[in-house]
Amino acid sequence: MTAVVVESTGRWAVGLQVAVMVLSLAWTPTVSGAKILAVFPYNGHSHFAMVEPLMVALSERGHHVTVISPFPRRKDSSGGGRYVDVDVSDTLPPVISQLNVTKEFGHRVDPVTGLWDLCRMNHRVCEVTFEHPLVRALIHEPRTFDVVFTEAFATDCFSVFAHVYDAPLVSIRTSDYSPQLNRRVANPQNPAYLVNHLLTYTGHGMSFAQRLINALATHFGAVGYHAFSDGPSTELVRRHFGLSTPPVPEITRQRTALVLVNAHHSLTQSRPTVPNAIEVGGLHITQPAELENGANEWTDYCDLCDQGVIYVSFGSLLKGSSFPIQFTTAFVRAFEALPYCVLWKYEGEINSTRIKVSKWMPQQQILNHKNVKAFITHGGLMGVMEAVHFAVPMIGIPVFGDQQSNVAVCVAKGIAIGLDHQQITVKKLIKSIQSVVTDSKYKSKASKLSARFKDRPSSALETAVFWTEYVIRHGNATKTASLTMDYDFYQYFLLDVVSVGLSILLFLFYIAFRVKKCIR
Repeated sequence: MTAVVVESTGRWAVGLQVAVMVLSLAWTPTVSGAKILAVFPYNGHSHFAMVEPLMVALSERGHHVTVISPFPRRKDSSGGGRYVDVDVSDTLPPVISQLNVTKEFGHRVDPVTGLWDLCRMNHRVCEVTFEHPLVRALIHEPRTFDVVFTEAFATDCFSVFAHVYDAPLVSIRTSDYSPQLNRRVANPQNPAYLVNHLLTYTGHGMSFAQRLINALATHFGAVGYHAFSDGPSTELVRRHFGLSTPPVPEITRQRTALVLVNAHHSLTQSRPTVPNAIEVGGLHITQPAELENGANEWTDYCDLCDQGVIYVSFGSLLKGSSFPIQFTTAFVRAFEALPYCVLWKYEGEINSTRIKVSKWMPQQQILNHKNVKAFITHGGLMGVMEAVHFAVPMIGIPVFGDQQSNVAVCVAKGIAIGLDHQQITVKKLIKSIQSVVTDSKYKSKASKLSARFKDRPSSALETAVFWTEYVIRHGNATKTASLTMDYDFYQYFLLDVVSVGLSILLFLFYIAFRVKKCIR
C-alpha cells in the first residue's frame, strides 16, 4: 500500500519487553514472514494497550504486521519495519479522558439500553473504518494475509476480513469471558455456577434469586447481542463486501481459530474452557526490571515520600475532573487530613501541597514503586490486573461496565475495599484509606494473590505469541474448536434425548397401569 502512514507515540518499554520475550521463546518452533492483519479501530486506549505488545512481539519475531488503529506508533519504535500502521485517528480520534461522569453516568442505565448503546457505538466504528480511504485502499489492493486479528467486544463486523482473505481468525477479548464470546467458541456457560461478567456475585454458591438473574443475564444477553449487533453488522459488511458475504455470526463461527482472553484463574472465575480459548490476563504488563530502568519525576516523587504514596486514577476513558464537585472536594479534604503523599491522574488543577496532579502518569511504574501503599481506581480490568501484579491493595470506586464486578471480585479476595461513587464522603474515604494502608491483611493477601497471578509456565505475552504462531503454522487446518459449535440448542442440552426418555418412561408407566388394571 502506497498511502503515507502516520506514526505517533508508543511506550519505550514495549521494545525491551519484546527483546526479553524473544530470547525466552527461542526454544519454540518458529515461523517467520507470516502476513498478519490486525483490525483494532476502537478508539479506547485501554483496549489497544493489550493489543500493541503482542503486535510488536510478532513483528520482532519476523512477521509482517499491518495494524488498523487510531494509535500509530513512533517512527523510532521497534519492529524492524515489519510493523505497518494504517492510521484511522483522523476519523476516530482517541477517546482519552473524555467521558463525562456526571452527564454519562449520573443516572442508572437499564441493561437493555446499555447493550443497545454499546452495540450502536461499535457499529458506528465499523462504518467509519470501512469508509476510511486507507482501509478502502487496503481492501481493494490485491494481497493476502495468513491470519486476521480482531477484538471480541460489541461487534464482530471486522471478522469479515478473515472471510475475504480466507484466513484463520484470532480474536482478543480485553475483558473477561462474555456470553457472546462463549457462544462463539462453544465454551461452557452454565449459569448455575458460572457468573455473568457484568454481575457482582462471588463466592462458592448463588442463591435461587441470584441464579435466576444470572441465567436471565447470560441467555438474554446473548440474544440481545445477536439482535443488536449481528444483524446490523451483517447488513453493513454486505454493503461493503457484497451481498454474497455470509452472515457475520457464521463467519466468526467458521473462521475463529483462537481467542485470547484477558483473564487468569487466580483473579477471575475458575471455569472450564475449550482448547482454542486461551487466558492471557496481564498481557499488557511490562516486566519490573524494565520499569525500574525508567526513573523519572514520578519515581523521584515517590522516593521522597517515605510516609507512603496513594495513587489515584479513574482510567484512560473517564475524565476525572467531570465527577461532581462534592466528589472531588471530599477527596481533597480526605487527603489533606492524612499524612500520605498523593499522585492523582486529574485533568484540572487542585490547590494542595500534598497532591500532585497530571493529565497522564506512568501507571505501571508508579504501582511498581515500593512506597505506593494503595491504589484508588474505578476498577477497570487493566488497572486491576496491574495492581494485582504489583501487589498493591485497592479502593475500588466503579462507574460503569464490568467495573462493578471487577471490584466485587477484589473485595471478595480481601485485596480491596469497594465504595459507591455516588455516595462518597470524607469520612468514608479516610476510613477506607487508613484501613487499606494500616491493616496488614490487605497487603498480605495482595502479595499472595500477586505470587499466584505471576506463577505461570510462560508469561502472558509468550503464551499469546506461541498460540498465534500455532495458528500460523497450521492455518485453516487448525481444528481445536468444540464440536458443539454446530449443535442446536435442543441438541446441546439433550432436550431431544430427555424428551424421548420421558416419553418411554411415560409409556412404561401407562403399560404398567393397564396391566395392573387388567389383573384386577
